[in-house]
Formats: sequence, C-alpha cells, structure tokens
Amino acid sequence: MQKINPKIINSCRDCTARCCRGLAVVLTIPETLRLVAATGERAEEVIEFRRDVDSRATPHYPLLVRTEKGVEEWFIIIRRQKRDCIFLNGDLSCSIYHDRPFVCRIYPFELDGKTMKKGALCPVKFVTEPNIEFDAARLKKDLFLHEVMARRWSHERGSKGERPDMRAFAVYFKA
Repeated sequence: MQKINPKIINSCRDCTARCCRGLAVVLTIPETLRLVAATGERAEEVIEFRRDVDSRATPHYPLLVRTEKGVEEWFIIIRRQKRDCIFLNGDLSCSIYHDRPFVCRIYPFELDGKTMKKGALCPVKFVTEPNIEFDAARLKKDLFLHEVMARRWSHERGSKGERPDMRAFAVYFKA
C-alpha cells in the first residue's frame, strides 16, 4: 500500500487518487494560461490536445476544426504519465495543489459545488471544503470566457482546418 502524504488534510486523505489516475483533467483556456504561468513550464510540457474526450460528459466547449469529413472536437487536458496526472506525486499529493484547476477543486461535485456527481470515483465519504461553491462559481465564469475564446479560435483557425498545435496555441493565446 502507498504511503499517503500526512499533509493531505481534506477528504482525499483516505483515497487512492482514483480521479487523478483515471480521469482526463479538461481545462479551460484561462485555466491553461494560469497553469502554464504558475508552473513556469512550456505549454507542451503541461498540456496536450485530445479528441478522445466525450463532449457530452464535460461542460467545456471544444476547439472545433472543420475537415473534409465534418467537424472535429478538440479539448485541452493536463498531460498524463500513463494514466496518472503529471502532477500526482508518489505520496498521492498534488504538486500544484494551490494552483490546481477548478475541476479538481470541486470534484466530486457538479458545477453547483453542492450536488455529488453520479458515478464519482471517490471511495470515501467526501466532505465539502469551505471554498467549493466559490470555486464552482469561478469555474462557471471561466467556462463562459473559455467558450468565447474557443469560438474565436475555431472561427479564425479551425474553420480553415488548422488542428490545435502547442506552438500555435502558445502564440495565439500568448501562453
């Protein structure tokens, strides 16, 4: 059994990091820019673009790319090492805990910060943290801004068939 970091004081203390190991962490564009700035890493070391995210299972608006076959949906996610989030430490702590994305802050709750997700991976009785509703409201604002930014990118770049590319993303959004 893995030794859990004693500094973990929330409900996650008795967990085995199932959400950090099995779920793709989908980011908004504003979160991506903040995360890249907070880590000091190049965007391609922290995030990647993926098409294998179910758009019905996330509130994030995709980057749309028009192709000969139709429209592709692309999402921004935190890079993974095998199935684990790259920020998951060996002691199951999060190396970016204070800068973690909103979706991580409010998991296993819905966007309201109150309702438990159906089918959540949490094996423990999760107690809400004090700022969860505030973080949920901040995520909603980010999602709105993300949609505006993603639609603009999709119109200017994706409508011409340009697929998301790390360098082009960093230049376009000044990451």
